[in-house]
Amino acid sequence: MNDRPGNGWLPYVAPIFAFLLLVEISSRISDRYALAMLVLRIAIPLGLIVYFRFRGAYTELRLRLTSMTAVDVVVGIALAGLWIAPYVLLPQLRPEGDEHGFDPSLAGAAMIPLVLSLRMLGYAVVTPLMEELFMRSFLMRYADAYDTEKDFRDLPMARFSWRSFTVVVVVFLATHMMWEWWVMLPWAVLTNLWFYFRKDLFSLVVVHAATNASILLAAIFLEDVFSDGDGGTLPLWFFV
Repeated sequence: MNDRPGNGWLPYVAPIFAFLLLVEISSRISDRYALAMLVLRIAIPLGLIVYFRFRGAYTELRLRLTSMTAVDVVVGIALAGLWIAPYVLLPQLRPEGDEHGFDPSLAGAAMIPLVLSLRMLGYAVVTPLMEELFMRSFLMRYADAYDTEKDFRDLPMARFSWRSFTVVVVVFLATHMMWEWWVMLPWAVLTNLWFYFRKDLFSLVVVHAATNASILLAAIFLEDVFSDGDGGTLPLWFFV
């Protein structure tokens, strides 16, 4: 790779690996630090993205709203329905145990609005941004360039190849829990196809954000709507 300042592999890799490291740390320390870790999982990846953006990275990410942006939102909402429906309809697909669910009262009942606001910021803004930069901008192009003399940044966005298509889907699966694979697989495939159609990284960020925001809103407002199959209601916090 050539050494173009501010726009190498590091801007794409650093935010998501910092996030994964913070998730691992969160799982190993006391719950009394849960709110602080929630803040750090937002602030550090977002801070890195902003830093690298000001250093000249992510030129392919153009923040522009068009008439198709509304379609991106609708696609994201539809994919959220695809994500939720199997677990509502088929109890055997649901994860077992409370450890899979997000607890909005992790800092006490009085802090629930703040915790949910932070969760929305992280889940529906930071996560889509850092994952799409890594998966669709870096990984999809790097998969096609790694055994050539080409710089991945010289490859066009959203160019189909079976190699890059497969690598992105497999890495999406590998970075999610096994119980999520039933829905992660079609979500990754369909969003890849939408990316090839739109050829716009921002559109995928919007789709991803709409999916995640819809899932979190469903967890907040539809907690008592669905049956758990045993005569009770089905909380949806395990999704987020």
